[in-house]
Amino acid sequence: MSDSRQGIVEFPCDVERLENGNTLITDAGDELGNGSEILEVSPEKEIVWRYAGTDDKPLRFAHSAKRLETGNTLIADTTNDRVIEVTPTGEIVWNTDDWGGGSGVLDDGSHLCYPNKAKLLPDGTILISDRNNDRALVVRRNGQVVWQYAGKVQHPHNPTLLANGHLLICDSDGQYIREVDRTGEIVWSYGDGTTEMLFWPRDADRLVGGNTLITDSKHHRIIEVNPEGKIVWDYSVDYWANFYDADRLANGNTLIAGQQHQEVIEVTPAGEIAWSFRNFVRPTPINEKVLNSKFEEWDDDGTPAHWYVCTRLSEGGGEFAPTTNAAGKKCPGLRYDRDGGIWLQQTRAVEPGKTYRVSGLVSTEELDGFACLQVALVDDKGGMFCDAADNPRSDLFSGDTPWSREIFSSTAPEGAVAADLRLFLTGRGRAYVDEFFCFG
Repeated sequence: MSDSRQGIVEFPCDVERLENGNTLITDAGDELGNGSEILEVSPEKEIVWRYAGTDDKPLRFAHSAKRLETGNTLIADTTNDRVIEVTPTGEIVWNTDDWGGGSGVLDDGSHLCYPNKAKLLPDGTILISDRNNDRALVVRRNGQVVWQYAGKVQHPHNPTLLANGHLLICDSDGQYIREVDRTGEIVWSYGDGTTEMLFWPRDADRLVGGNTLITDSKHHRIIEVNPEGKIVWDYSVDYWANFYDADRLANGNTLIAGQQHQEVIEVTPAGEIAWSFRNFVRPTPINEKVLNSKFEEWDDDGTPAHWYVCTRLSEGGGEFAPTTNAAGKKCPGLRYDRDGGIWLQQTRAVEPGKTYRVSGLVSTEELDGFACLQVALVDDKGGMFCDAADNPRSDLFSGDTPWSREIFSSTAPEGAVAADLRLFLTGRGRAYVDEFFCFG
């Protein structure tokens, strides 16, 4: 990461108000897969501490950071599949990579896969949300599994161990919140069909008094529900916010991480913003028109000029892999091997209300998954207007697909300033693109 990107909040995940009044922000980094950091920000919005990993192993898509009583910080370094503890000077004093004689393997034979939260418990054990292993587990520092809730949740987020010993957990793909006891029995739930539905919940906290604060991400809202499941307070916005985390503060306000607008906000019970932090600067330019549409210009690193490989959501996989077509021309491509997503992208300016015609050639090889051309329209803060799956796109391609011309249209909504043009790939296989145009 260049020095110019240091301290820029690009995709805030976990947020925490510290005892000294500062705010600890876990930033997952930019779309290119760079810049994940832990930032401590003062009430005056000055960055007073930051940690970005080491030169040989920077943080990658970190999701949570918890300040310990010792002054150290416990970090879920998500795409690096590890949890680390670092001192205020940045020294790593504990690392799950050291488990199993340096293999990172726990005593049950497993390895963490995409851990998105780690919290030190009063007895010295650590609670970890192991997302891609579909579990939450309590471990000792030596890698011994004490207890786990596994196989009954889909891509969980942000578990909390309650005072009664139960586990409160977000089943993000199942779209509900569960409270389970140590036998795994469900003793309370929200969003399971008997209450109002949730859409990708990613955080839930049990409040003093028994209510539960829920981050309902893709409904762009935070709700507080009582034990009977009634909503007693909510904060919602009229844009696609992708809220990730919400904490109720001692003053009654709520601290919220908003990923689409790259901001952390503190809102009052009346919904007014009492404090905010946003210093985002785009890592890539907005061009007036699509440049190098025929991929005739190539940079020294082997990628096409004006195009960028986006790996933030690639979960550690994927690479740029060009091909040569039947005419002997070099064409850009991507190779991928897992869930998640990787894409090739360029951003161009658009005008609200105007319809744009997108055209491109697509080819795939041995693809167990899908690839497509996609347009992600964004507002003046860089936030999308909808879920990525709902963006305008071409047909989906899988298997072995010969070069196919795709043409589709997209109308820029009110407030749109730019469009991210993408060759998107998920699954195992390869996808290629050529002659990628956007007219209008």
